[in-house]
Amino acid sequence: MSAPDPRHAPRREPLVFLHVGDLHLQDEAARNARDLNAILDQIAAIAPRDLFDFVYLPGDLAENGYASEYRILKAALDRHPDLPVRLIPGDHDRQHDRMDHFQAFAASLGDRLPEPVVWNLEQPPSGCPETWPVEPVPHYCASMDIQGVRCLFVDMVSPGFGRKGIGLDFRLGRPQTQWLSDQLAEAGTQKIPCAVFMHAYPDDLREPDERLDIGGLFWATRVRLVEMGHTHYNELAPDGRTLYAAARSVGQNEDGSVGYAVAAIDGPVTSWRFRALDRTAPFVLITSPADRRVATLPTSPASSGMELDAEGRVTVRALVLSDAPPDYVHCRVDTGPWLLMERRPDSRCYEAALAWDGAGRSIQVEAVDGRWPGHGPDFIDTDVIEPVIAASDSVAPPPMPHKPGSDAGRIPSWVGKGVRGDQLGPNRNGRKW
Repeated sequence: MSAPDPRHAPRREPLVFLHVGDLHLQDEAARNARDLNAILDQIAAIAPRDLFDFVYLPGDLAENGYASEYRILKAALDRHPDLPVRLIPGDHDRQHDRMDHFQAFAASLGDRLPEPVVWNLEQPPSGCPETWPVEPVPHYCASMDIQGVRCLFVDMVSPGFGRKGIGLDFRLGRPQTQWLSDQLAEAGTQKIPCAVFMHAYPDDLREPDERLDIGGLFWATRVRLVEMGHTHYNELAPDGRTLYAAARSVGQNEDGSVGYAVAAIDGPVTSWRFRALDRTAPFVLITSPADRRVATLPTSPASSGMELDAEGRVTVRALVLSDAPPDYVHCRVDTGPWLLMERRPDSRCYEAALAWDGAGRSIQVEAVDGRWPGHGPDFIDTDVIEPVIAASDSVAPPPMPHKPGSDAGRIPSWVGKGVRGDQLGPNRNGRKW
């Protein structure tokens, strides 16, 4: 069973988390260490603090898995002891076929991080005749129900055998696979939406059967969001049911300005946008309605957030992140008149009932800081979506993709969300790091 996180207030939609990409820390004076501190400083300054639930670190925290590298991250986190953090290991955290330094670092975080789950796993064969020794292996996985969403943190690294010079060996192992299946099945029975946090796509798992099992499991149980690192670039790859989202690396960057992703699950709608560190506040993310490119299929007014009230209006909701409340927030259809949005004291989102006649192509939300001089890009931000205009012709779900759990359905480019689409990174088209 999954217990509610006691450190969180009662359910209050939407679920919001901030994803700081692969760090690859080595030297405390290096650019990525300075960028990490700047990112955490900006996150810690968000007011009010309860606008997001946690900060997610998707692994590859250290470049080589050395204790000295984890000390850099520990010092950065210690500067913000009240910042809620969730993290998992990446392949670089076991570069030399060992994870003892990662394990010591994770233990040093105390109750900021759940205790690992220990399962017995077969290890690589040795000796003659060949034997497969069984050893207890800590898994950094966890299940938490936060804001009405089951958040499942999955460890692809600890069960594997990868090391530097040998190559990647992403695995889940039988016990963790069964745990994951049980968690998703239980959530489905209880009609709880699920988000999965892992280091890489299921399609990157070493064993072909495991790739299909996990990708197919996510498809079958309608996982809403799979949030990942590893790629080193921003990417959105919806398959009609699940949005696979990857955020660019902080430590090994070929994808533009450093920053962090902001993601939300607001009722039936999943949304995602990258926040660049070199942009001034505020930052806007439309959490409802859904953009047609990432809307769940089959689409309907209910599943896409496009249900109209008695006066023919659609409810528009948006999250605004800043170090101070914006001067105002407003929304509009296409280039029509702006409508002011309001935020109730008990809500994370600004909200407005926007007239919708079905002829519009876009919905915009703009937030303006009191420091905006009336011109230029500083202290003003806009998020734009293309809502679902027509519901699906059929109520039948789309067929399962040929490669479930992969980047096959990736959106080539979506500049407004921070997705360039060129896949520059060491795992696709980038240089070797």
